[in-house]
Amino acid sequence: MALLPGTREQHRYQTCDDEYCDRFPCRVYKEGYAAGHGAGFGAGYTEGRAEGYADGYRDGYSDGSSLE
Repeated sequence: MALLPGTREQHRYQTCDDEYCDRFPCRVYKEGYAAGHGAGFGAGYTEGRAEGYADGYRDGYSDGSSLE
């Protein structure tokens, strides 16, 4: 991996925390990560919550537990 001029450390796009970094790999990685994370979280939350709620509700009442 190439070094930035005037630096001794590698500049990895996966760990770049500069919000305004002009390097193409950094920008593309951040954009892709944000899009994938948002979409994945939304889909996973929707599916997981529905499944978890159904299982928990059924299991809770089969054990005789009540919310009251």
